[in-house]
Amino acid sequence: MDLWKKLGFSDGEGRVYEAILHTENATLQSIQEATGIERRNVYDIINKLISKGLVAYLTENWHKIYRVTDPKNIMAYFEEEQNEVEGKKAILEKELPALANAYRAAKPEFDVRIYRGKEGIKSLFNEMLDYSDIYFIGGNWGMVKYLGREWTNRWMERRIKNRAWMHDILTVEPKLIVKYPHPKQYYDVRTLPPEFGSPNVISIFGHRTANLFWGEPLLAIEIENPAVSKNYIKYFNYLWRSLKKERQ
Repeated sequence: MDLWKKLGFSDGEGRVYEAILHTENATLQSIQEATGIERRNVYDIINKLISKGLVAYLTENWHKIYRVTDPKNIMAYFEEEQNEVEGKKAILEKELPALANAYRAAKPEFDVRIYRGKEGIKSLFNEMLDYSDIYFIGGNWGMVKYLGREWTNRWMERRIKNRAWMHDILTVEPKLIVKYPHPKQYYDVRTLPPEFGSPNVISIFGHRTANLFWGEPLLAIEIENPAVSKNYIKYFNYLWRSLKKERQ
C-alpha cells in the first residue's frame, strides 16, 4: 500500500486497484468485501481508475467484471499528467509578470500574513529562495522533522543553486548538528546554549520577518516591513558576534 501513497494515489484507490489486481473476475461486491470500503465509494473509486486508464470492465450475465489494464498504463498516465502540467506552466509563465505586478501593487506598507499547515510552511520556505540571504534565529532543523528529509534536501539543493546564503543560529548542541545532513555551500552556522531551545524560530529574508512554530499545528506569522526586518537583522548580528563559529 505504501507504493500507491508514494505515487500520489489515495488510500482507497490503492486498495481497490490491489483488490482488482489479485482477483480474476472482480465484481463490485467482491471488491467491497476485499477492501471493506462502502459500496458506493467503491463504485466512485472504480470510475476514477477507469478514467485514468488503469481499470477496464466487461459485462457478463448482466454484471460488470473489472480487471486492471497493463500496469505500464500507470506510467503512461503520469506522462500524460506531466504533459498537462507543462502546458499549464507555459500558460502561467506568460501571465506571471502581470500577476506579480498586481500582487506588488496591492501590498500594504505594513503587511502581515499567516501560513498554516505543512503546505503553507512549504510555500513560505519556497518564497525564501527568492532572496540572496536567509537568516534564522533559533533554528533547530524542525524543517526536517515536519516537512520531511527528502523535501528539505531538495530545498537545500535549490537554495545552493540560487546561491542563497543561509545564516543559521541554532539552538541545539554542536554535537547534534551532525544528526541531520547540512549543506556546506553558502551556509554559516553558530549555536546558542541548549537552554535557549524553543519550538519557535525567527527567519528574516529581505524585508520579511517570519516567526515559525514547529509543532502541531504548523504555523508561521510573517511581517513584511523594512523597519521591522532591519531591527531583527541587528538582533541577529549582535547574537552572531557573541557566538563562536562552529566546525562544519
